[in-house]
Amino acid sequence: MRLQGHNKPHKVCMLLAVMDLIEIGVITDNRVEFNDTLKQTFSIHFQRLGSASDKDTPENPFYHLKSEGFWHLQPVSGVELHEINGFSKNKIAFAYLDDELFELMKSRIVRSDLRLALTQNLTRLPELYLRWVLGLGKSERTARSYLGAVQGVLSAMAKSQQLTETELTSIGSFHAYQQATTPLYQLREFQEKDSRGNKMYSNALKSFGAFLADLGQVEVMADVEEILRNDALKNTEKSVLVSARVGQGQFRQRLVEQWEGCAVTGYSMPAMLVASHIKPWRSATNAERLDPNNGLLLLANLDKAFDRGFISFADDGQILIADELEQPDVLGIHTDMRLAVRQQNIRYLQYHRDFYQDRFTH
Repeated sequence: MRLQGHNKPHKVCMLLAVMDLIEIGVITDNRVEFNDTLKQTFSIHFQRLGSASDKDTPENPFYHLKSEGFWHLQPVSGVELHEINGFSKNKIAFAYLDDELFELMKSRIVRSDLRLALTQNLTRLPELYLRWVLGLGKSERTARSYLGAVQGVLSAMAKSQQLTETELTSIGSFHAYQQATTPLYQLREFQEKDSRGNKMYSNALKSFGAFLADLGQVEVMADVEEILRNDALKNTEKSVLVSARVGQGQFRQRLVEQWEGCAVTGYSMPAMLVASHIKPWRSATNAERLDPNNGLLLLANLDKAFDRGFISFADDGQILIADELEQPDVLGIHTDMRLAVRQQNIRYLQYHRDFYQDRFTH
């Protein structure tokens, strides 16, 4: 879908939100209701993909995606579809997708590539990658160096080895990218260039791969699959854990009630806040994954930096900023920031600092 020639993010964000809700079991039938859960999930994607000039208006794509042909509106009883003009909010019961598309969205195997395909139609991957790297606090010089290396030298190297026929930045699948780039690390030519470049080439490859994984929510999907495969868990337990992993459900709600806003800035609009685990998901027990004391409610910029170990917090709440975060001010991160830490959070914060101890030696 090309969004009819423009790159507004609204339609893409709505479809990404629908896939998220399918993934966590909120949407089980081909029926999409315009409710607070859908709007909040839309807003999470909108904050990542929207620009400063875009408005967070989930109602626009919900009512106007019908122009794409695969999204349909179901009128309330007694109303004919041709009677609906404009938004006509009170005349719409729900939206639904073409059955074939809904079945695709239900498949855990294809959701990752669907997310990437949608994002590519929103904007070219290289452009979005630059925004992503800058959003991690890297300098523009670093971002462009990484992109230039992947598009240029590394793509040429992969082509010469017949690992790909296109530029690496044109590969729209995380798994296909990994397949094309993994053999490069074993090449003497690559190793020599990487050594002379102080690991710039390996860092560039890893960075673009992390970008694709982030867009496709690859790590989240892998964790969700691990939960669903666990025969020791009851279906209700699986549902709760899946919801917690993707930042929804009771875990998020308990953090909203506990913090009443961002744990660092105090900002209180729920749609802008992310439920973040302190002790990383992969390292936590199931009980710790659901423990609200192992959670912080953070603005998206702080969540991203915290989740990737670019910031942490001392036991008294003082922010710790890793040297690897080249431009923390770009993310609105400053040395005078402080977490409203609680005694119950401290053991988890200690684990987070130890987990990223090489970055917080001071």
